[in-house]
Formats: sequence, structure tokens, C-alpha cells
Amino acid sequence: MSVVAVAPYVHPVQAIPTTPPASATPSIRNPGVMETPNRSTNSKGVSYDWESTSESESGSSREDLHSNTFGGNDVEGEGSVSSVDDSLRLLNDTEIVQMKFVSEEEAGLFYNAYAKAMGFSVRKHKSKRHRGNEGYVKWRDWVCSREGKRNKKHLERTDRKRRHRDETRIGCGAKFWVCCMSNTIENYVVTEFVSTHNHPLAAQQRVPFLRSHRHVGDADVAQLMAMRNVGIKTSQIMDYITCQSRGFQNVGFTLSDLRNKLHRERTQEIRNGDAEGALGYLSAQVSNDPLFFFKYNVDEEDRLETLFWADRRSQMDYAAFGDVLVFDTTYRTNAYKKPFVILAGVSNNFMTTIFGCALLSKETEETYNWVLATFLEAMNGKRPISVVTDGDLAMRNAIRNIFPHARHRLCSWHLEQNAAKNVHRPEFVSDFTKLMQMECEVEEFESLWADMVSHYGLQTNAWVVEIYKDRERWAEAYLLGHFFAGMRTTQRCEGMNSYMNQFLKVRLRLFEFVQQYHRGLDRMRIADAEAETVTEHSTPVLMTELKTLEKNGTEVYTRYIFKLFQDEIQRTSALIVARRVDELERRLYFIEMYAQADSNWTVEYYAIKSRMNCSCLMFESFGLPCSHMIVVMKYEHLLTIPPSLVMRRWTRCARPVDQQPNHVQMSRTASQTARYGILSSGYNLMSFYASQGQDSFEDAREVEYEMTSWMRKRWERKKNKEWDT
Repeated sequence: MSVVAVAPYVHPVQAIPTTPPASATPSIRNPGVMETPNRSTNSKGVSYDWESTSESESGSSREDLHSNTFGGNDVEGEGSVSSVDDSLRLLNDTEIVQMKFVSEEEAGLFYNAYAKAMGFSVRKHKSKRHRGNEGYVKWRDWVCSREGKRNKKHLERTDRKRRHRDETRIGCGAKFWVCCMSNTIENYVVTEFVSTHNHPLAAQQRVPFLRSHRHVGDADVAQLMAMRNVGIKTSQIMDYITCQSRGFQNVGFTLSDLRNKLHRERTQEIRNGDAEGALGYLSAQVSNDPLFFFKYNVDEEDRLETLFWADRRSQMDYAAFGDVLVFDTTYRTNAYKKPFVILAGVSNNFMTTIFGCALLSKETEETYNWVLATFLEAMNGKRPISVVTDGDLAMRNAIRNIFPHARHRLCSWHLEQNAAKNVHRPEFVSDFTKLMQMECEVEEFESLWADMVSHYGLQTNAWVVEIYKDRERWAEAYLLGHFFAGMRTTQRCEGMNSYMNQFLKVRLRLFEFVQQYHRGLDRMRIADAEAETVTEHSTPVLMTELKTLEKNGTEVYTRYIFKLFQDEIQRTSALIVARRVDELERRLYFIEMYAQADSNWTVEYYAIKSRMNCSCLMFESFGLPCSHMIVVMKYEHLLTIPPSLVMRRWTRCARPVDQQPNHVQMSRTASQTARYGILSSGYNLMSFYASQGQDSFEDAREVEYEMTSWMRKRWERKKNKEWDT
């Protein structure tokens, strides 16, 4: 043990013959003065400008000293991590005992950096605070992490359920002691230093695993949260950070440290209760968007039972595209495995649009009644024309109660899956699917169904008998002529479900789930906005001889719907007008397929009203003129699509002109994440250019060091003010 009287301060750099160049990160830096300038000039005469602030003041921050003075990650060479470690290894006991530090924390950072260079871990041991109002630490000592021994009573317990942890303390006597030698805090000197250990020191490749050299910093947390919020796994984030740091030895923490930090961050986010956090998040949306709607119920024990919400954009989309409603339920996207209901539709770009969603505690008719009634309340009482569901009985009854006049269709995908489960014959499933989607007369369907059931001998199969009773909800022969906007399944919601399924292993808490739902919603809306941009800023190539009519279609419809209209125009080349019958108020056109006289359709044309009806019922089912109607337009020399055949929901002006995406101010945490992402993107570009040459690299490192120090001081002052209040 060495106890030496205080000597004049000699900084360790002064005892080392090598001096790093000004452009490199200093090896061991004096607690110097770093003013926040309006203009700064580096050692090469390159000047940098940034806005001055009244917050600037002298003195390097403590975290600045930690990350830049004692072993921040750097490239090899003078001033790098390796040269800093070499400098620390050259220090002898006498030089260390002569050291002074401006704070207790700086002393601890130095000793930890020294321990990292030498190959051991440290921990705080004892301290004594001043009894006066200042409350500063009079003295503090740090010891090797292998100091002391485990209490025998822990080893002698017989009722332990878990295996003993490995022993790490073996009575090592290495220590580092500092004492405040005056009434001012900024005057700590080393009064005792023991460098001898009773155990082998760790090799440098083992040092990153020692406890005191593992720390997940604030910048790491910001990067972690930004990547986690888009569904990247923690192990993948660790791989990215390792690559970014040029090796695990430069990371500063392990995968388990990262996971533990993530767990603490998640716990912090929902510290006031999971449900309360989710409701608080939704309440914040209301404060920024008066049209944001949410409603919830609680049970007898005051636990959240049902929750529904819809933002302004969803309500406006429902006003434009709410004629058809898709009702989909998924179960695995949150930690409580609560049923998650998505109410969706299809936009004028033939893309999925979300009208609202709900979290349920149970799937009962009463619960679904509440969801649909609340949905109507949010949508100002507008009811859909048609509804598509997966066939749940409670849901079906609720639709009958709340939407009594809506045409209900069962999801064809779910029916196919049920057919495969209940009738284990692939040939039957194939024939069943074809018959389900066949556009034919009801009599023809009934005949074909009887033949199919007889062929496979399924007259007594319970599922076949029950599904036949419900044929009016799934057979195209019965549904033809009812508007469903081209939707036969609930798979419209699969995009949202697949996005949320990224987080299945995470098992999102309710607060996190609500936030991730909105991120998924934004992603779907970005895709729709991209389709709108294509419609507005490009012109499709005209491909048919009916160019005037075709061009009118480009002006009326969105790009996707126009392509469907263009396909119908092209089909007219195989159609002929077999005969025409003129009546008082209408003309009847009898259309046949060329060389297939048995394929025929009848089109009614009312010239005065400019209205058409076709026996194929495509317009009534989908809202787009069929090829048979276009043949009549050609014969009647119509240069534009009759207004009665233009369904507004498919047009370019389906949405109100003033409808824009909802820019709701995010929570404070979300805003910080967004700001972090913006800055990261900007500095990625700077890093690309700066990495092209050594000179630009060194200039960028110097500016980065000064800016980081300045920003860290501002952050610490703000944090200290929040603590004081």
C-alpha cells in the first residue's frame, strides 16, 4: 500500500514522450476550457460556424471526459484507443498518486480507464460526504471488483431454489483513493493507490466482458429505440452496432446488457400502468387533433375491457370509401393475446384503407355490438352497403343487429381453409372454390352443387350441409349484382397484420401496441400517397383504337382503376352486336362473343338519361363499366363515359380536395426519436464524404468532438434544471 503526501500536479500526458497531433482525439485530456463559439477554427485553419447560445459556458462536461478523454472508440494511431491504453500502462504508482482531478466522478473515470488498460474491473467501495449544506463527497475509494469475499451465510443456506452464482470476490487488495483537500469541490487528489492484485489480469480480448467496462449509453439507447420501433430484433441491432464499431471490442456492452437496457426502457415507458399509458397516448392525440375519436369500457374490476379508436384521416376515408366494410380479427399481436379488430375498406387506388380498430377482452355478440355501435358513432352514423367478415357467429349476429340492411359476405379465403380442414380431399376444395366464384344463374349453381356433393359422396358431411345453408353469403351466383368493390376476402387487412406480426416475439404491451399500430397505419398511407402521386404526375399510354374514350378514362379514374377500364376496352375486340331492338325509351343491344354465340349479354341503353344496364351486372358489383357497355358506347359514338356510369369512389377526386394526411404532434419520446432519426440521416451523408480521405476524416472528427461536447453540456444543464424543479 502506498500513501504519499500531495505533490504538485503532474498530468500523465506530460510524463509520456509521445504527444498526439491536434487533429486527433487527445490521449488523456486535462479538464480544460471549451467555449461555445460562434466560429471555430481547427488546427488546419478550417473554420466552422454554428449558432451561438446564451447557454454556453466554460468547462468540459463529465460525460465528455468519459467518452473522449478516457478511452472513446477511435481509429488506430496516435490519440487512438490503443495509444491511450499504452499511455495508461506506462504510469507508475508515484505518478498516479501525484494526480489531481476536478471532481470525484472524473477520478472514477480515470481509474476505470486505467483498469481497462491493465485488464481488471472496478467498483465503488466507500465514501464520506461533507456534513454541511454543500453535501459534496469528502473522500471516495474504488476497489478491484474481486475485492472482498462472499458472506458465508449465503453459501450455507439450505433452502435455496436457485444454483449459487459463481464466486468472483477473492480478497484482492487493489484500490484507488481520492480526497477533497479543500472546501471547494474541484480539488480531489489521489491519497492512496494500490496497484498489486492477487489474481491474473484479463487479456485484452477478455476486457470488454468485464462489468465496469460495459455501459449502454444514452446515444446507444436512442439508436436502440429507433431501430426497435421499426421491428428490428435486439440481436440484429447488436450485430449492426458491432459492425458500426468495427468489432465487438469497441462496442462497450454485450447483447445481454442491451436486452436488459431495453427491458428497463420498456418498463419506464409503462411505469404508470400499461392501459393508462395507452389511454394517455390516445388522449394526447385528441389534444392535437380535435377529430381524433376514441372510446373505451372497463369491467367490474375497473380493468380495460374494450377500446376503439379512429383518427381524422380514417373518418374522412370512411366518408369517401365506406360503402364496403371489411371486418377482420387477429389474436397474436399483443402481450395479452386480446382479439384485435381492424375495420378496413378499399380506396380509389384499390389499396387498403383503415377506418378504425378495436381491442377486445372477449368475442361475444354484446362486445361486437359495442364495437359496431361505437364505429357508427365515430363515423357520424353512416352505415356501409356491404360487409365482409370471416364468418364468426357472434360477429354475424352483431352485423345483423347494427347493420340490418347491409349485404353480408363471408371471406372466401377462410371458407377454402375450412373446406380443407373438414373435407380432407384436395379435389373437392378445388371444385368448391371454382363453384363459389362462378358467375352464373342461381339455378345453374344449385344443379352444379348437387352434382358435386353427389360425386364426392358428401351428402351427410356436417360441414357441407351447414355451409350450403349459408350459400347466400358466399356463392357468387347469389351475390352477383351486390356492390363489394372487388373484395371477396378479409385479406385486405393482411398488410397491417403482417406489420404487427413483426413484434410477435416481443409481445407488445398495450401502450407499445397502440404506438406500433399508428406506425403501421402511416406505412399503409404512404403507399396510398405514392399511388396518388403516380396518378397525378404521369400519363398512361393509350393502347386501343377508342382513344377518345380511353383518354377520358385517364382523366376520370385513378391509375389502377384506369388500367382495369383499359382492359375492358381491349375485350371489346372479341365482342359483336348480334342485333339491336329500339323501344320507346330505350334500346336493347344483344352482345355476343365472337364465334361463341352461346356467350351472350343484353345491354339496356336509355339515351335521354344516358344510363345503361348490363345483364352481366359488373357495374352493380364493382362500379366500373363492363366491355359490353363499352361496345354500346362505341355504337352510339359516345366520346366520354356517361356520368351515370362513373362511380365517384373510383375517381381521382374521390377524396375531398382539402383532405391531407393527419400530422398529429407525437409524444415527447416519439419526437425525440424522430429528431434522432433526422440527425442520423444527415450525419450519415457527412460521414460518407468525410470517410473518403484521411484529411477530411480528421477534420470531421475534430468538429464532431467539439459539437458533441457542446451539445452534451447543454443537455446536462437542461437535465440538471429538470432535477432541481
